[in-house]
Amino acid sequence: MDSKERSELEARLREEFERLNRERFDNSIEDYKLRFSKSSVRTHGSINLETKTIRISYPMYEQHGWEMVAQTLLHEMTHALIHQQGGHARHTKRFWNEFEKRGGVRDRIDVKPTAPYVYACPTCQQEIERIRPMKRPWLYSCIRCDRNYNPKHRLYLKREKGQIKLEC
Repeated sequence: MDSKERSELEARLREEFERLNRERFDNSIEDYKLRFSKSSVRTHGSINLETKTIRISYPMYEQHGWEMVAQTLLHEMTHALIHQQGGHARHTKRFWNEFEKRGGVRDRIDVKPTAPYVYACPTCQQEIERIRPMKRPWLYSCIRCDRNYNPKHRLYLKREKGQIKLEC
């Protein structure tokens, strides 16, 4: 995501925040900084009540589209509302009731982290995606080709962080 795309998405996120605040919260939510986060891969979004910042997962947006961004933003705004009312902004029964009352939908979708490290078998070409690099990759071989370690099937680093994935 380049800076132009980021600023366009964050402007759209600001419009969505204002629309939700007007339509679902009667303009009762205080102003928050809105950001997309490329590093949020295990969560859809987060809110920092002290710095008044809401972060939305950019990988979630890429994988599930704008509708999930709107739902996540509504979720985080519900946390803000409960905090403003003096309650605990955790996932309590009160929180979920308030979220659903405002049109939120409880669903479980996964955000699949993009694996920056891809190892492959030289024999069968099976790829193994990893979020972190292998510490000692020379100790691993393809389990599909041989159940025991076999240097003939030793895994090699096919792509690492920052390299472009080529589609053939």
